[in-house]
Amino acid sequence: MSAIHVGNFTELRPTVNFAGCTLAESGHQWGPRIIPDYQIIYLLAGTAELRLGTRSCELRPGDMGLYGGGTPMILRNPGAEPFNYYSIHFDWDQPDAQPLHPSARMIYCSDTEMAQEPAALHIGFGACADLAIPFRHRAPQMEEALRLLVEEYQQQQVGYELVLRGRMIVLLADLMRYLSEEQEPVSRRKIRPALQLLEQHPGQTWSVADLARACGYQTAYFTELFKMATGATPKAYMIEQRLRRAKQLLLSGEPIDAIAEQLGYGSAHYFYRTFKEAIGMTPSEFRMQGE
Repeated sequence: MSAIHVGNFTELRPTVNFAGCTLAESGHQWGPRIIPDYQIIYLLAGTAELRLGTRSCELRPGDMGLYGGGTPMILRNPGAEPFNYYSIHFDWDQPDAQPLHPSARMIYCSDTEMAQEPAALHIGFGACADLAIPFRHRAPQMEEALRLLVEEYQQQQVGYELVLRGRMIVLLADLMRYLSEEQEPVSRRKIRPALQLLEQHPGQTWSVADLARACGYQTAYFTELFKMATGATPKAYMIEQRLRRAKQLLLSGEPIDAIAEQLGYGSAHYFYRTFKEAIGMTPSEFRMQGE
């Protein structure tokens, strides 16, 4: 089965179709079947076997399975003890936030139809245009977000559809951030010490030599590596990070003089001029636009 690119994350409108917590007794099995949407399976306790087409994997507490796109599946309990899991059915992009339960649209298939490769999932996320979403990965940090999502679906209070969408966006954003760091290109890993310095000390003016030294490289090689990893020179990246932080501080209500000092602009006047040249409006105008 061919790969599926679900779209660019910032343009997606995910809709939760179902969210629940299920206990599977020994020997219980779902499938073989093809779901009409996508599913997250998160193991809370016990051991489960998830089969996606020709691939099979074991899920243990803290493991997450994510699949869909027409992939036939089987989820079963091969052991003597029950397993407990969160199940989230969702669509990546739907204009309507109203949940549409998947059960009526599921297709039950034969074991023969399981003999195909599962659809590999990819997404555009930040600088990565083709981030791979693995079928199984460790994700214990997602458990609380999943619990809140299940709770919201079960209570179904007024406005729950939009709350579900909001919670799903946060959950997916956290998951994609984790995956993008996990799949970080070698070139970016090599300059990570420099990126951390720029992020943690945005008000300091770092020379390229200082940044190169932090990574253990010669200046010329570091500059080439930095541009390969970020698409910008160290100086341009530094300016971009300062402006990004300046926007955050402006919207949080921080005084403009304090922002200029904190980010190393020297004076409020220089900050005003630099900000307007880069953004097209003064810091005050940007702040008013966000109110």
